[in-house]
Amino acid sequence: MFRIGWVRTVPNLNEFFVHHEDLRRANGLGPRECLTPAMQAALWRNVRQGSRYLSRRLRQVGLEIGWAGTDERMTVREAAVTARLSGPPGELLLYLFGRQAAAQVEVTGPAEALATLRGAHLGM
Repeated sequence: MFRIGWVRTVPNLNEFFVHHEDLRRANGLGPRECLTPAMQAALWRNVRQGSRYLSRRLRQVGLEIGWAGTDERMTVREAAVTARLSGPPGELLLYLFGRQAAAQVEVTGPAEALATLRGAHLGM
């Protein structure tokens, strides 16, 4: 199955990145600061493609994501109240994969949206 190109570039990249970061952070190391622009772009592409699925349990609240320091933004889910996540693509991926405690993202929005987002079980 991993001979299929899109499997290597989407789920495989996500799994390797997230599990590598799990190990780093469990051992007291912070996020990698040396990601190449190409890796950042690949992670952002995967965040954009997978965010709707990874946030499928989020109900009654909208979700917007943004790549911090760029103009890259995306509305994942529309609703009357919306939470916003902003950060580097790898950190957004960690958050959406259910690693909210480890992910270094900025979470903003109305209190109701933030409470719902924090209570949602995001990820696989």
